[in-house]
Amino acid sequence: MGLSSNSTKLNMSFALELKNISYSYKNKQALKNVNLSIKEGSFFVLLGLNAAGKSTIFSLITRLLSLQNGDIFINSYSIKNYKKALLSVGIVFQEPTLDLDLSVRQNLYYYGCMQGLNFKETMNSIKQEIQNLDLENKLDIYVRDLNSGHRRRVEILRALINEPNILLLDEATVGLDIKSRFEIIKYIRNIVEKRNISVLWITHLFDELENTDSIAIIKDGNITEEGILKDILLKHDKNSINEVFTYLNDIKL
Repeated sequence: MGLSSNSTKLNMSFALELKNISYSYKNKQALKNVNLSIKEGSFFVLLGLNAAGKSTIFSLITRLLSLQNGDIFINSYSIKNYKKALLSVGIVFQEPTLDLDLSVRQNLYYYGCMQGLNFKETMNSIKQEIQNLDLENKLDIYVRDLNSGHRRRVEILRALINEPNILLLDEATVGLDIKSRFEIIKYIRNIVEKRNISVLWITHLFDELENTDSIAIIKDGNITEEGILKDILLKHDKNSINEVFTYLNDIKL
């Protein structure tokens, strides 16, 4: 069934859907008719090298960039109706966005205030996650005194204040040591299962994928493959995502 051009809501049960998205920076086309669908309560990986188009997609979903062509739906609402679409979305940007001169608690409180919550409501909304992220003893420490792994945990914690049902993470483990990286990935996978949160995990790191993950591979603004990783390996008769990625990357689009 087609959608009228004035429609702002999509009648489907996807947490996130990109439909016919194209985007250009001046004379350079960054995205070419991209279509993606992320089911509710799933962990979805967008994999690609630098300049493949990952950050452009993230910026369009979060409205840092304005749509040029196509539409994006979050919880069935078009982001053109951003007040409804982004109401239950948690965002973790690649670049750190915490205030270094505030404590962890103050950073959380400040964000909660922007969500219309008082201090008690803010801390109650993330009470369990503070424990799960092992941040109980870090709340009154200034952010500049935290290591990079704990800073990233705080950013994830902050993104959960509004109790989102979809979490967007752009290269969330870049620059972290391997122990911190996999502790964060494990935590995110756990909240998908326990809280039924949908996750868009954007990365260029192959070792962050599991065979049962839903993934999409992007190259030069095109989605070159999409599906369950183990099915993609079988389709191309490859043993690893590294082999599949190299094979697809060698194909001229």
